[in-house]
Amino acid sequence: MYWSHVAHLRVIIRPVLIAFITISICVLWIHSNTSADGKLLAATQSVQPCPLISPKLIGWTNLSLETMSAMSKEDEAIVEFRMKEAGVKAGGRYEPSECRSRHQVAIIVPIRNRTEHLTVFLRYMHPFLQRQQLNYVIIVVEQSERWPFNRGMLMNIGFREAQLLHGKYQCVILHDVDMLPEHDGNPYTCPTNGKPRQMAFSIDRWNDYNSIPWSFFGAVSAISANDFQLINGYSNAFWGWGGEDDQLFQRTRSQNLTVVRAFDGNVSQVVHYKTMSHPKATPNPDRMSLINEGWTKFKMDGLVDLRYTRLDLKLKPLYTRIVVDIQPYNITT
Repeated sequence: MYWSHVAHLRVIIRPVLIAFITISICVLWIHSNTSADGKLLAATQSVQPCPLISPKLIGWTNLSLETMSAMSKEDEAIVEFRMKEAGVKAGGRYEPSECRSRHQVAIIVPIRNRTEHLTVFLRYMHPFLQRQQLNYVIIVVEQSERWPFNRGMLMNIGFREAQLLHGKYQCVILHDVDMLPEHDGNPYTCPTNGKPRQMAFSIDRWNDYNSIPWSFFGAVSAISANDFQLINGYSNAFWGWGGEDDQLFQRTRSQNLTVVRAFDGNVSQVVHYKTMSHPKATPNPDRMSLINEGWTKFKMDGLVDLRYTRLDLKLKPLYTRIVVDIQPYNITT
């Protein structure tokens, strides 16, 4: 009789105890996420997705030589403090606090001996990207001095390191350090799968902002992580200036991807780019032959056979800095 009463009490008490524990947990969560005046903290509201069009956009910026010079001369400590206050974390990572971004973007910037350009780029691009309410990281891949510059291989390295260091970003924007978008209505959002976006098709130094031919796929381009994997990234074979972006365009076509442009390619102030001046690079004398033979090597030349030595990795206040040593290697058919 005694044990039957005990069993009966267990049946009654158990659901009551579970309910009590559940209510206690809820009360503790609300208390820990509530301010002194009884209102839930803003962090609980950040689950809402950001609006399709950011309310923070300001429009066109006059990127005159005077403006860029002033950016480069501003005290570094003051800039870094201001960026930190705005929410930029170590390694150049940012996500909006007021809403959940719809886009996770890795900005890949290949450089060598471009310190002044990089300074202006970072100081301009962080506020620009924040006004679009993006979840982003800026990754700068710097090549050592041993061999001619290889932009395509550095882009591949940036893509690989972005996935390893910072998680799975939806897309990458492949960005030359000397290119600045003049209008924050120019979308740095992720393109849909199957439709990589050529972004820098209206450049001040290209016939005074006139449209560049549609086959151009260099300077600034956005592509989903899935598509970049699908086309095997860039060729690693282009040493010196030129050709790697032409072959990247070929790779998109080989996989039936459609290269698109913002606003259907219509040239307006919204898509203008300003170029920071620099000495003209020496063209790669082999670039045309590499482009022509590229169709046969897409599957074996790119991300799949990427080789490099990481010499340095630092999560700087405004960017992730990766210094690499790379060298040519034979590609067999």
